[in-house]
Amino acid sequence: MPVVSARFTLRFFTLALAVRVSSVTPVALAAAVSPGTPAVEDYEKVVKPFFAEHCNSCHGEKKQKADLRVDTLAVDPTSPKSMAHWEEIMNRINSGDMPPDDEPRPKPAEVAKVAEWIVGQLHEAEAANQASGRERVAFRKLTRVEYANTVRDLLGVNFDVKAPTGLPEDPDWHGFERIGSVLTLSPAHVEKYLAAADAVLDEALSIRPEPKRDVIRWGAFDMRWKGFSEEYKARGIADQVRIEIVPNNYTTDTWPLEVKTTGEYILRVKLSGLRPEGGRPPRIKMYMSSVDKTLLEQDIDAPEDKPIMVEARVHLIAGKYPIRIINSVPGPNPEGRRSRHSGTPNAFTNVRSRVPWQLKLTDDDFKPIQPTLILDSVEWEGPIVDSWPTKAHQQIFFAGDTATKDAAYARDILTRFASRAWRRPVQPVEVERFLKPIAKAQELGDSFEVAVKSGLAAIMCSKSFLYLEEGNAAKNEQRLTNSELASRLSYFLWSSAPDQRLLDLAKEGRLQEKETLRAEVRRMLADPKAKEFAVGFPRQWLQLRKVGMFPPDKVLYPDYDENLEQSMVGETLSFFAEILKRNGSLREFLNSDWTMLNERLAMHYGIEGIRGGEFRKVALKPEYQRGGLLTQGSILSLSSDGTRHRPVHRGVWVLEAIVGKPPAPPPANVPALATPVANAPKTTVREKLEQHRADPNCTACHDKIDPLGVAFDNYDAIGRFRLVEESKEGTGENPKLDPSGMLPDGRKFSDSVELRKLMVEDVDKFAAAITDKLATYALRRGMTFTDREELKQIADETKAGDYQLATLIESLVTSPLFQKR
Repeated sequence: MPVVSARFTLRFFTLALAVRVSSVTPVALAAAVSPGTPAVEDYEKVVKPFFAEHCNSCHGEKKQKADLRVDTLAVDPTSPKSMAHWEEIMNRINSGDMPPDDEPRPKPAEVAKVAEWIVGQLHEAEAANQASGRERVAFRKLTRVEYANTVRDLLGVNFDVKAPTGLPEDPDWHGFERIGSVLTLSPAHVEKYLAAADAVLDEALSIRPEPKRDVIRWGAFDMRWKGFSEEYKARGIADQVRIEIVPNNYTTDTWPLEVKTTGEYILRVKLSGLRPEGGRPPRIKMYMSSVDKTLLEQDIDAPEDKPIMVEARVHLIAGKYPIRIINSVPGPNPEGRRSRHSGTPNAFTNVRSRVPWQLKLTDDDFKPIQPTLILDSVEWEGPIVDSWPTKAHQQIFFAGDTATKDAAYARDILTRFASRAWRRPVQPVEVERFLKPIAKAQELGDSFEVAVKSGLAAIMCSKSFLYLEEGNAAKNEQRLTNSELASRLSYFLWSSAPDQRLLDLAKEGRLQEKETLRAEVRRMLADPKAKEFAVGFPRQWLQLRKVGMFPPDKVLYPDYDENLEQSMVGETLSFFAEILKRNGSLREFLNSDWTMLNERLAMHYGIEGIRGGEFRKVALKPEYQRGGLLTQGSILSLSSDGTRHRPVHRGVWVLEAIVGKPPAPPPANVPALATPVANAPKTTVREKLEQHRADPNCTACHDKIDPLGVAFDNYDAIGRFRLVEESKEGTGENPKLDPSGMLPDGRKFSDSVELRKLMVEDVDKFAAAITDKLATYALRRGMTFTDREELKQIADETKAGDYQLATLIESLVTSPLFQKR
């Protein structure tokens, strides 16, 4: 199998910067960038005069210091050498290294404009090299999530791609994990794909003996006092024993679960959950520590005398696994147990400082003090097999037991399977190469079914399965075929292979009809599989994988826990899904009078009256200080560092994700914010930032970044609202926060509420930005200046309807841009 590498990746681009490059053959700028575009106009008005005044005397026609000439330097996206020159120029002028000290200094505003122009060209170059079009056939590898979904829909097997035996994590490009030229294939991938295909087919096909469905039941003695289990069962009292699990504690994980057959299992847990008045409910987490896999996690709110049964369907691989049952609500450190024989007192007067076994669970009236789980039993039932032979087996070996098991039948099996796996019609010659191994396996004594399995595995490891193929090696086609369009649409909205309806429409040649496409988009968005888009796109667009990347300091933020982190991300994903479901306006992403909350996040925000772990739509009062994406905990925390809020990081995130115009990178060796001198009054981060901005080389860029960040200074590093900034440095009272600011165009705001209103006024710009993000996600490549006009037409088409999200998706799918390679 060929190893497909990126044509031009950011890694290669960065490597080029480390190499001293020689002079570039002079090429006119207009040869690389279309005349009349803003890029050329800005070059003529901004960059060319700047070079003439400050650079050409040393890097022009008469003199080329360091073998560099700038007056004829081209913007050539295909040349790492050329673009490396541009980045070096930007870094030099941005840092003040150029012009030299003995030359007149340019104004900071001039430097900022030139740097902004250059960074725009660098982004265009990077995006252009992500785009397809040079080769006659483009290959874009499936992500590991897409692989899992495709296997599920093809064979009915829930393959765990995140397990240690699964697939490597996908790299991202500006948050997007599905960019074709970034998702390369290495020898490690090949080994993983071979193992995955074998494991999936073993489970999908009924070649092995029919597995026996069984129930494994653990009682309290089995899970905690297993040495006494049989004795107490014999005495008939084992079922009367229960296990209490206090916050941040767990049962022993030395009692292994032995899984004899890989497959689907039903996990049932019988338990109660004691909830203190006004406090949090306990939260159960069933965890396989040896493979880092969570099987079940949810809040439990059930009286001691009325236990409930919670269930989860889980996929388990054959083997032995220690199981840990955790009460994941924060509490005393269970590791304190290890010190009880080395000086730890036997009792404490301060309840909060007690180690777990010393905690009092109820008061004198038997009301809960701690969020405590009371565990009765755990059951594992499975493997769950809906039929035998399995549905996948019957579909693949379609002729049943009466078939003549010869080469002709094997050819039919492979042809039918390959057409579904490869998501297109299959030519006979493509199948022939898989028949010889099958014949050889039969000669060596394998049964027909086992021999055919090897052919099926080869199909699943072929490039036509692992990649989305677009184009024809014999023709230079620019438009997708119906089959290619079916796959692009399906992997856009479902992150999985096309269903039979899409394949039938493609076969009939109807999929390129505009009204047919619109109808299919509506059908697909209404399907449960559209949850993949509702999760995948916002997670990548907003870079939610960064939430929790810098875990908040436990001393500063003791209430922060895994449940809160999950709830923060859940709010943003549920918020997106709600707007998508009712075809809401893009304006609501910028400002809204509602959000999606569960109990844990509502407690964090100080909003009362929300119970339970499920997300639901909640109206926001002005005093809640929330609305839209920008005040959600996930966004506020991912743009912080775990210790304090970061106004600059927040401003940069807004420019990238919402405005769609990322700023130039900072110059090298930027000093950290100043630390106050001893006995100086406490200061806010904003005040320290003002001192930093006093440097004229920093002002121009920070004028664009900082207002978009300081507007949210009222929110700390984990998204809580406050009026003063707590500071350990300096003396006196904690200073009041000032979230006011002014945008580069002169519009002023007093806080984040007014800024969000100003951003709604600029909804056209946001619509352009999110259209770009949607197209990047759908086409699996970066957008370039050649796409700008079509992107504008797509956004403009939905303006009359106030930029409704689902309508925007329809406009994108029915556009010529979506149907081009």
